[in-house]
Amino acid sequence: MKITLIGYMGSGKTSIGKKLSKKINLNFYDLDAILVKEKKDSIYNLFKKKGELSFRRTEHFVLKKNFKKKNEYVLSVGGGTPCFYNNIYLLNKYSKTFYLKTDSYTLFKRLFLEKNTRPLIAHLSKKELFQFIMKHLSQRTYFYEKSYEKINVSEKSKNEVVQEIINFLIK
Repeated sequence: MKITLIGYMGSGKTSIGKKLSKKINLNFYDLDAILVKEKKDSIYNLFKKKGELSFRRTEHFVLKKNFKKKNEYVLSVGGGTPCFYNNIYLLNKYSKTFYLKTDSYTLFKRLFLEKNTRPLIAHLSKKELFQFIMKHLSQRTYFYEKSYEKINVSEKSKNEVVQEIINFLIK
């Protein structure tokens, strides 16, 4: 079984993915980590050096290659991954996708605390960060909503979200 977690930055894709993979005994992969290892550079630098479209093209090819190589896994992808190069259709075709749905205020609270560890938003003021989240979330929700299943993760513990995903898988 292939499971992919999608959602906006700060929705918990990586932390929930790691917990889920342990619980159902599958390997966990993070697409950003795969990209960093393969390209021997940070996501921030990959974006900065060649721009977002070049990064998204590279991301798309790494994603396709990943689907061919691995049989079963839990995968978390970057917040923008489903929104480019028909990736959402690839993700849905080759895996069960789960959209970790979070409201903008919860995302803001989480990302404000993590701002310094996220190069894309580190330079933003409080107001700019909220506007950034609102803009991107409204653009990306269209793609996220095409996922196999949607799980509202606001006000839930990671363990509750993991159990909810497992419940969907055993239906």
